[in-house]
Amino acid sequence: MKKGIDGKTRVIGVMGEEIENSLSPFIQNQLILKYSLNFCYLPFPVNKEDLGKAIQGIKALNIKGVNVTFPFKEKVRELLDQIEDSAQKIGAVNTVVNVEGKLIGYNTDVVGFSRGLQEVGKFRVKRKKAVVLGAGGAARGVIFALLEEGIEEISIFNRTLEKAKKIKEDFSSFFPGSKIYALPPKEENLKDKIGQAALLVNATSLGMPPQVENTPLPQEGLFHSRLLVYDLVYHPRKTLFLKQAEKAGARTINGLPMLVYQGAESFYLWTGCKPEEEELWKIISQLH
Repeated sequence: MKKGIDGKTRVIGVMGEEIENSLSPFIQNQLILKYSLNFCYLPFPVNKEDLGKAIQGIKALNIKGVNVTFPFKEKVRELLDQIEDSAQKIGAVNTVVNVEGKLIGYNTDVVGFSRGLQEVGKFRVKRKKAVVLGAGGAARGVIFALLEEGIEEISIFNRTLEKAKKIKEDFSSFFPGSKIYALPPKEENLKDKIGQAALLVNATSLGMPPQVENTPLPQEGLFHSRLLVYDLVYHPRKTLFLKQAEKAGARTINGLPMLVYQGAESFYLWTGCKPEEEELWKIISQLH
């Protein structure tokens, strides 16, 4: 096991707003210890107006790479030197790798979400309908993953309807023939689409600190027992949204498996080490 930090230690980290509750430093540093690597993973709180400076700092400080989280997954794309093809299609980046001063953007959210859905949620998307709440960077990864797996229909609900429409427009070109609906979150629309759906995903930040008393779906009667409800928020572990779902008899999954699985993919991009399934579950078990 590698111990201590020295002049050859490589730095990786997570960059975003309000990341003091992020579990990524714990997860990544556990993996670093497991593989005896001379790395350390740190949190980098960044204000919106300082994003450009922070990205330049990756080069200036020779940081090996970062995870990018809320609210920068879309904005960061224009600040990078290169974007991997699938991340370009998704329109969001959550992992940056510094290759000899060249910053390359990737999206590991797709793999993280899909693995969480399949391995923890035991959910298969074929011939199913899904509702996604939110239209930001996280939602883009979720929707791309579902379309890639062959979901029959996706309804995107967002307060800023134009953002949902933009996702529909962008993804329709990559998945021709797919049924994608962009809708305002009016109760009649939600009732119709959620009533037909087998999967309901919260891809907004509602429910995480400091908004723990908030939920993206205040109308409790819209949940039903045939749903799998997936909240990308993992702190707190059981959000008000998930409590509402459980009350209606729905199955639930929080964002912790997605966090771990996408983090494992990022870890591989930075270090070349691919964590085993068993190792990931050991880390998850320490977090409960």
